[in-house]
Amino acid sequence: WAHFGCVADMLELPLLLMLSAPTSELDDELVEENAMLKVQLQALEDELREGKRHSYIIVHGYITGSENVMMETMDVDMAKAWCNSHRRCRGFTFGGSDERPGDEVTVTFKAGSKVEHDPNWVSYVKETSMFGAMNLGRLDQAGSPAIIAHGLTFESICIVFALGIALAFVFQRQCRARSRGRDLER
Repeated sequence: WAHFGCVADMLELPLLLMLSAPTSELDDELVEENAMLKVQLQALEDELREGKRHSYIIVHGYITGSENVMMETMDVDMAKAWCNSHRRCRGFTFGGSDERPGDEVTVTFKAGSKVEHDPNWVSYVKETSMFGAMNLGRLDQAGSPAIIAHGLTFESICIVFALGIALAFVFQRQCRARSRGRDLER
């Protein structure tokens, strides 16, 4: 197995080739395509910044302990769009047990995100507001276990991702050290 070296060593040459200056017509085409993709990515990032789109956690219960921002009759998609475009809106709530009612409902937009469990109400809480709903450090008093589960899942994914990247760098360094050690032995 020692003759095959490390995976990182095998990947190093193609990576260096990809990072080198274009030397052929194919490389020129790739550079041009990359530039176009960067422009498209920038346009999407600008659109996202303008729209301030948020994802929502759906909880059975009503948002309590906060100011009403507005109350209006509309469908859920219109409510999401309105809440996305207003910074004070942390979520919205409406009566009923159906998370996606077919008809319009009377929606109350709220400035807070603490949810009191109630099977006869549905709340959409902006994911960016979920830590406010948990009262940071007082998980036993959170209004909904669903919010806690979503928050912990998101944090767990971030931690695992960061650990994976760190481990990749550690293994790459170990492979290079072993490779250098074999070269010195020869």
